[in-house]
Amino acid sequence: MQIRRRASVRSQVIVAGVIALVGAALPAFPAVADGTPAPTPSAAPKTMSTSSEEIPTDQFIVKFKERDGIQSVDRKSSFGRAASAVGVPVQAVRTMATGEEVVRTDRKLAPAEASELVSTLAADPSVEYAEPDSIMRPFADSPNDTYYNLQWAHGTGNGGMGVLGAWDVSQGEGSVVAVIDSGILNHSDLNANVLPGYDMISEPEIARDGNGRDSNPRDEGDGTYYGQCGVGWPSEASSWHGTHVAGIIGAVAGNGKGVAGVAPKTKIVPVRALGICGGYISDIADAIVWAAGGTVAGVPANANPARVINLSLGGRGVCPASYQNATDFARGKGASVVVAAGNENIDASQVRPANCKNVLVVGATKKDGNKAYYSNFGVNVDVAAPGGDMRFSGADGIVSTLNDGLDVATTEDYYLKEGTSMAAPHVAAVAAMMYSKLPALTPADIEQRIKETARPVYNCNCGAGFVDAGKALKMLAEDVAPIIPGTPTIYGQTKVGAMLTANPGYWSPGQVLKSYQWLRNGDPIPYQRLDQYVLAPEDANAVISVKVTGAKTYAASVSATSAPTAPITPADIYSVSPKITGPAYVGSVLKADVQPWGPAPVALAYEWKRNEDPIAGATGSQYSITEAEIGASITVTVTGTKLGHTTVSLTSEATAAVLPADKAVTPAAVEFVDAPLTDQDTYTIPETEGVEYRVAGEVATPGTRPATGRITVTAAAKDGFVLKAGSTVEWTERFSAKGPDFVPPAVSPFKDVLTTQQFYREMAWMADAGISKGWVEADSSVTYRPLTAINRDAMAAFLYRIAGSPDYTAPAQSPFKDVSTTQQFYKEMAWLAEKGISSGWTEGDGSKTYRPLTPINRDAMAAFLYRLAEKPDFQEPATSPFHDVLTTQQFYKEMAWMLEMEISTGWLEANGSRSYKPLLPINRDAMAAFLYRMP
Repeated sequence: MQIRRRASVRSQVIVAGVIALVGAALPAFPAVADGTPAPTPSAAPKTMSTSSEEIPTDQFIVKFKERDGIQSVDRKSSFGRAASAVGVPVQAVRTMATGEEVVRTDRKLAPAEASELVSTLAADPSVEYAEPDSIMRPFADSPNDTYYNLQWAHGTGNGGMGVLGAWDVSQGEGSVVAVIDSGILNHSDLNANVLPGYDMISEPEIARDGNGRDSNPRDEGDGTYYGQCGVGWPSEASSWHGTHVAGIIGAVAGNGKGVAGVAPKTKIVPVRALGICGGYISDIADAIVWAAGGTVAGVPANANPARVINLSLGGRGVCPASYQNATDFARGKGASVVVAAGNENIDASQVRPANCKNVLVVGATKKDGNKAYYSNFGVNVDVAAPGGDMRFSGADGIVSTLNDGLDVATTEDYYLKEGTSMAAPHVAAVAAMMYSKLPALTPADIEQRIKETARPVYNCNCGAGFVDAGKALKMLAEDVAPIIPGTPTIYGQTKVGAMLTANPGYWSPGQVLKSYQWLRNGDPIPYQRLDQYVLAPEDANAVISVKVTGAKTYAASVSATSAPTAPITPADIYSVSPKITGPAYVGSVLKADVQPWGPAPVALAYEWKRNEDPIAGATGSQYSITEAEIGASITVTVTGTKLGHTTVSLTSEATAAVLPADKAVTPAAVEFVDAPLTDQDTYTIPETEGVEYRVAGEVATPGTRPATGRITVTAAAKDGFVLKAGSTVEWTERFSAKGPDFVPPAVSPFKDVLTTQQFYREMAWMADAGISKGWVEADSSVTYRPLTAINRDAMAAFLYRIAGSPDYTAPAQSPFKDVSTTQQFYKEMAWLAEKGISSGWTEGDGSKTYRPLTPINRDAMAAFLYRLAEKPDFQEPATSPFHDVLTTQQFYKEMAWMLEMEISTGWLEANGSRSYKPLLPINRDAMAAFLYRMP
């Protein structure tokens, strides 16, 4: 068989690149078997121009402002002024479907002249906007010279759309696609799916049929001679572009010949808007409006309004208002407008109508699924689809219906082409199948679903990626298919207060939105519509189930209910056994001490018992003992009840046997005497009938005793007696070295200590007690230097003096290597060593050092004072009271004793904890406070 290669028309004004419309003629596909090499073409391809220079135009679009008072004479004046500006006559031709006026000059204007005319018109106060009625061309490119395969774009390979999978759902039945292009030819593989269309070309010389607009959309050919479309523009054969685009969409399938369209049962409405050298924007805009079911003056209504409009055309420039108005109208009528991105490998934002809003812009991919070399890209591109790349093999183009005629139509045939002109109709066909399956979809739905199911294209910058027809239709089928419910189940503890969780089971097909309603004994529980439910008290002993309702936008809702749970068991009441407070003697009032029961609120009931027998009428939280209870023990039973919870009853421990009222005694108070001198401090234990006093856990006989440190005395009833309610049973006193509270003088004894200063009383006491006299300065004043750290030698002197400066003779030989016998405070430091208050440090040579001039830290100070107090019996707590002192730390016991004796309470931090700062040197003012508080 002979295979003739053929060149096609390419775009001029808005063309975004070069796209091959032609590859090889295919008169008898069955004759080509797998493995058969493609025959050598009988003729070389015709040369095509690749220029994208704008074709001169003689038509312009003018939109006048909508306001009262504008008459036709005003419009003529506007045209007249514009004509004078450029030196050519301007006359109105017609009104477009969207209200704009089309005007014409008596010759085609070069771009500079056209720009001047547009500027003059736009400056007119009665004009809203003006723009060139530019000539659009089909996107096309030079062909390749071989042919091998028909429909790789339908397959499931990297470059295939999975069309057969889509056909399991729809083949486009009932959908209508308008192809706004160069018209259509008679073709036996296409005719069955072609509906009446229209020729929207208003200029006879462009239409090539001898008249303007008419009802015959037949493609009369768009072949040109050299220079016909512009200076230097090459001659080109007719492209039959519209027939090729229509075949990609809706060629008949299963008829044993030719090719199959992507949507082989959809119908095509051909709208001719491109002719010799292309077509005017005004004609294309009117074609869009008419195709969508709008009214165009002088044109009968479209009997088959399209749900999809394919525009495989365009050129450079901003989106004109006339285009935008038309596409907005179509979208408002529920039609998806699918636009080719263009073929110059540039950003599609430079190409119209791809840069218009409310259009679905399609870039091109090649057989391996990657971006075609020529395809435009960028944020304006929404998706990509097969466009082909015939540079290396004709079989890598897109095959579709065409004609063998070079100028006028002759014999029907099939040709391979490449370009975004071929990519756009693939997507238009997918949209048609989706509308066929679900007519209620909107253009926004179509775009969203196509994008959602697209697969990524590497290094493409083409929006959501490659359109997957099979996946898009499968998802749509799932969305409209009846819901198959799952089997809901419930898991979780069936007890009041526990949380139940609903497992809805598996619901299909597709994405099913699920909602929940929890049921108690089959009745809805108000406001419980989540997948989890916390069992309420009202659920006790009831059974719980959950109803799950599945919903999809395009399918009826379905509900399924789980099996009921076992009866819900009541929750537990947490409680503590009650205690009885108050002494057990006639006339005493006993009270039930009940810790909080929960979860609150819990209703409590009381029952008092005598020797385990209920006492009539004793049902309050307290009970006054009568003579009837003498010799008996008393208990109280507390019962807690709460809705949905198990009732709990707890009984207190029994009181001691009730005694007569005359056996109730009141302990006499212990007397403490804090004398000026430590050796005169005493406390006196009285003698009271029926009362036993204890000190440090030991029974103490009545009488006066010497006191030191902290003294605590407790009282208890002897056998056969009971302490009266409200009796004081414990007395505590802390005896300090200072004696009774010291009243400081009104005038400070120290020049550098204010009477309002912290620790003034304690520092004045130090002077009064002769513990520290301070320093006599040159002016005879006395200073205390309160913020100076106290050294170890001065500390020895302070401790010696607070101990009463006992009679002591220091040894002739110093116990410390670094303290001489003639040194200040030698006697006091030697006394510290002898008393075991400070043993100093043992050096490497075995000698002892005291380090007298070293400041003493707060931890070591605690140790000195504890030893000075003769190491009182003290059990340090298991948990440190200071956050910065470890229980394993040196002197921990002594620092904890300081807090217990209230000698040092440390610092209260912002977080509520206490710190001691053990390694901080102690200043003379704080030292005074420590000594003042010493027991």
